[in-house]
Parts: sequence; structure tokens; C-alpha cells
Amino acid sequence: MSRKERLTLITLGALTLVLRILATFRYRFDSDEPQHLHVAWGWTQGLVQYRDVFDNHAPLFHMLSAPLLKLFGERENILLLMRAPMVPLFLIVVIGTWMIAKRWWSERVAAWSVLLLCTFAPFFLKSLEYRTDNLWNALWMIALVVLVIWRRPFIAGLILGLAMCVSLKTMLLIITLGVAAVVTAIARDERIDFRQMMRISIAIILGALIAPAILAAYYWSIGAWPSLVFCVVRFNELVTRTHRHVLLPRLLYPIVLVFVVWRARDLAHSYDTPRTRFYLGVCATIFTITIVGFWVLISPRDFLPMMPLFAIALTATIIRRAERASFAIFTTFAIVSLVATSYYAEWFRDAQREETTMLHQVLTLTHPGELLMDYKGETIYRRRPYYFIFEKIGRGAMHRGFLRDTVADAVVREHCYVAQADGEFWPPQARTFLSENFLDMGRLRAAGQWIRNDGTFSIAIEGDYVIVDKKGIVAGPTHYTAGPQHVITPGRERLAVLWAPAFGRGFSPFHLKDREF
Repeated sequence: MSRKERLTLITLGALTLVLRILATFRYRFDSDEPQHLHVAWGWTQGLVQYRDVFDNHAPLFHMLSAPLLKLFGERENILLLMRAPMVPLFLIVVIGTWMIAKRWWSERVAAWSVLLLCTFAPFFLKSLEYRTDNLWNALWMIALVVLVIWRRPFIAGLILGLAMCVSLKTMLLIITLGVAAVVTAIARDERIDFRQMMRISIAIILGALIAPAILAAYYWSIGAWPSLVFCVVRFNELVTRTHRHVLLPRLLYPIVLVFVVWRARDLAHSYDTPRTRFYLGVCATIFTITIVGFWVLISPRDFLPMMPLFAIALTATIIRRAERASFAIFTTFAIVSLVATSYYAEWFRDAQREETTMLHQVLTLTHPGELLMDYKGETIYRRRPYYFIFEKIGRGAMHRGFLRDTVADAVVREHCYVAQADGEFWPPQARTFLSENFLDMGRLRAAGQWIRNDGTFSIAIEGDYVIVDKKGIVAGPTHYTAGPQHVITPGRERLAVLWAPAFGRGFSPFHLKDREF
């Protein structure tokens, strides 16, 4: 590379780093981040994932996060703090990309591959977030480096087993490695050494079984294995029953695979590509068609493990086909990607305040040990009275009748006096119940009702309540049982009956906190 090209790389890399730091402190929190933190918080409270706290992800990420979360304690900026552990995972992916590209291509390919990867919007933004995918991606990159550079299939399998304990999508990665090996041999007209292939496959599989076996034994020993199977396997299977047209991609998969083999043979005969380069390209292709064919809920983060290979393939292809113009192409691509990323992130305006405001209200309106009803754990530090969560699979299952909407029963039975604010993700019956029996406090709601003009109201959850107006307490606290109630309100302004601790902690339906959110 010329001095000009190196200087450009350094400048673009520095710009990317600055934008990444800016995004860390300003880019919005994805709803998955507090969901994962709520599960990790459960471990800090002695709760067992799946048995005591619902989750449909594999558990290793949450287990590893719990000690750090406990060290930080309950604080409103916890989501920002828990983005810090994502930094070393990001670096592992970047370093792995560099090592693979430099070993099997060149230093120039490695440098531009890393830069393009870091400017690509899905990787740039998702690698910031506190989510299982980042640990999954880092473990995959380590396994890939061990496999294609150091040639240690058993150790690679061991690491893939750890990745399996983070995400079940690791099965697609293992399948990809095997299918890609066969396709590579066929495309290059190689004599398949079945003995060697079997030896490598057994080494990978044996290594991959160790971590899941230890995890399974642990859950079995504490009597939570059935809960794990239900949440991670059976619950996720509901997605195939709540989404149509899942059969067609699976029927088309063999046809697409045959096309890939045919195209791979054509490329193998057209270019004298080293075997490992060719194999890695086939891996990226096989993973893509496999996840499209068999995974139902597909999002950009599902392709995180292949993004380094996509970046390497793109860089190498541009250099091969337009070497003279490659420097200009790379520079333009990186700048356009950074602009697109900034546009998608709303130019990195501060979009974190909404979540930190809610967590501030959680820690103010509720005390440890009190319940709080939310969608899927957004409030992090409080147990939910209802087991299932309302993410995409849960909402679809409830809409089609596979899950019952018993939120109201759970809230009443468990004496839950606080709930998340109204929104479209609440199931219809739950939404109606909460709207009728809870009053807005800002980002949260507390049990209570507006008192009608004739002085009547009803109590859904037995407990201590106060009657308030815009100036303060009118009467109470009074212990009310569930059912219709009546108070005398001669010529007074609008009144509300409110869960007494909420008012004692500074909340009132007449003075909403942070109403602009």
C-alpha cells in the first residue's frame, strides 16, 4: 500500500472509532438489551433461568454477565455500563478478521476488510449492543481461526460448543462447516478422503458436545432441565406455527444447494483460488442459504458471523477485478457506509434518555422485592408476575391462541401494583385491564383509578390506597379490598384513588414525570 492509502486507512479508522464511541453513549437501546439484562439480573437474585425467569435463548451469555451486573448494582445507567463488555468481543471479531484475511489473502486485503466491516451499519450498530449475538460471534471467530489457521478441529469444536450454549444458531454454523467441506471437494474435483473427513468431523463434534453436556447436567441436577427444553426448544418451535410460508424455502433448499454446487464448480475452474480461500467463500454462501431456508425470524444480526467473510470476499473481489480503482472504491464505500450508519442512527442524537428515565422511575417507584409488570423485562430489576414475555414469538403465539392472556389474573394474584406504560405490544385483555385499573405516572403506571363524578370507583388489587387531587392527599391511606367502592366527593375537583406507596414515593397522576417521553 502507498503512503496515501495507509494515511487514508488511518483517517477513516479514526473517524469510525470516534463515531463508535459517540454511538455507544447516544445510540438508542434496543429492546433486547434490557430483556437480556433482566435474565442476567435473575441469576444475581438466586433465580434460575427458564424455571423462575422466562427466556428463549441459551443461557451462557446471561450466566457470564451476572457477576458484572451484580458488581454494578441497581442503577439507572446500567444499560450503558453493560455495553462495556461488548468492546472486547468486538475486538475479537476484528482481530479474527484481520488474522484470516492476512493469512490467506494479504495485508492490504486484511486492512480494508477490517475497515469495511467496521463501517457496515448492521455490524457497527449491533456490535455495540448488549446482546447474546456478540458473544456468539466472537466465539465463532475464535473457532474459525483455530480451524483454518491453527488446524485444531477438536479445540475448534470445543469453542463451538461454548457458542452452542450462547445460541442454538451455532448448529447452522456447524452444518455450514461440514456442507461447505463437501461442496468444496466436489467443486474442485478433489478426491474425497472420507477417513480424514470423518476424523475431523468426529473431533469437532466431540469437542462441541462437552460444554452443552456440562450445561445440561447442571440443569438436570437442579431439576430445571424440562424448563430449559420448553423455553429454548418447544417455545421457539411456536414460530413455525405462527408464521406462514415456512415450508416453501425448505422445499427450495435442495434446488438452491445444487445451484450453489454448480456455480462453485464454475468458479473453481475459472480462477486458481487457494483451497482455504475457496472454502471460506463457500462457508459464507452455505450459511446464507441455510439460514434463509430454515430460520423463520431472520434479522441482520443473524448474519453477524458471516459479515467478516463477506467483508473479506468483497475486498478481495474488488482488488482482483478493479485493482487500479480499488483505493477509490474502498474509500467511497467506507464513507458512504459511515454516512448511511449515521443516518440510520439519526445522526447519533441522544436516544438513551427514554430508557434511563424509565429505570430511574423503576428504582424510585418500586422497592426491591416488589413486582412490576412489563413487556419482556425492560424494567430489569424487578420480577414480573406473569411468566411469558411479549416479544415477537410470544405475541404471535398469543394472537393465535397458543398462549393464554392471563396477565390480569397474575397481576391480581401476585399483588403487583406497578406496570409499564401503555403500548401496542400488550395483549388485548391485558391492555384493557391495565388501562382500567392503573394510572399513568410517566414511563410507568401504578394501581388506581380516576374517581367518577358520583364518587364510585373499583379496586382490582387489594391494598392500601390514598385519594388524591392535584394539590395532594384528600383522604387515606385506607386499606381497600377488591371490588366496587364509593366515596363522598361534595363539589370537589377531579379525584383519583392511587396505590398509597406510589404517592408516598413522589408519584401522582396529576403530575406525570417526564411526560414528553
